[in-house]
Amino acid sequence: MTVEPKLLSTAPSDQNVLDLFKGEWSSRMPADLGVTVQPGHAALFEDDRLQWANAVLGPLDGLDVLELGPLEGAHATMLERFGAGSITAVEANPRAFLKCLCVKEIFGLQRTRFKLGSFVPYLETCAPVDLVVACGVLYHMTDPLRLLELICAKADRIFLWTHVFDPALVAERDDRALFSAPQALAGTPYRGVRRRYPEAAKSWRGFSGGADAHAMWLERDSLLAYLRDKGYALTINFEETHHVNGPALALCAQRRTTL
Repeated sequence: MTVEPKLLSTAPSDQNVLDLFKGEWSSRMPADLGVTVQPGHAALFEDDRLQWANAVLGPLDGLDVLELGPLEGAHATMLERFGAGSITAVEANPRAFLKCLCVKEIFGLQRTRFKLGSFVPYLETCAPVDLVVACGVLYHMTDPLRLLELICAKADRIFLWTHVFDPALVAERDDRALFSAPQALAGTPYRGVRRRYPEAAKSWRGFSGGADAHAMWLERDSLLAYLRDKGYALTINFEETHHVNGPALALCAQRRTTL
């Protein structure tokens, strides 16, 4: 275990802040930040998926946005840049929450409030918002239909990126043993599979998955059918049938009464 020094001897810098969680970051910082050592590899601060969502669901000027699972604050930073009036970002992982606060300080975010806790009970009581952003969270849920139900009750506009189950594609994967047989969910026509977390993923200190040993992945057609049944028109993009972690897609959903 790394023992942090009680006091730093170097001048204040963004690099010092990032190094508080050295080896735990997923995000790569923007090039113009000028950090000496990049903390992560994923270009989440220039995420094409969110750029696309802004074009499809925007303009976001003045909108109240609820982000579920902000991870390290990259998307909240982009949402502020797009002009969102307020961003409430709810994160259940304490270390991810602290990284979000680091990013808030580094980038001087003014309209973002990070909250520490589970977004499921938060959704049960919060006021409606203009837009829900749920990037990389649905496939970590043990009850994904409950999360979708809560999201649909709060917003007419949704941006979602998630892994989905496709039996033919998963059958080709080396990690196919992690997946159970498909099943109907809670007596509904919608189907999903249990997917166990690999031990290597759970052992990483920067692990950003769910709290249980498994999650439930919805079948692709069931995810789309659920949202259409709730009255949303869907636009799909960034579909990756051979994503390293499993089939994935992004979608923008707009309730038809608002079109």
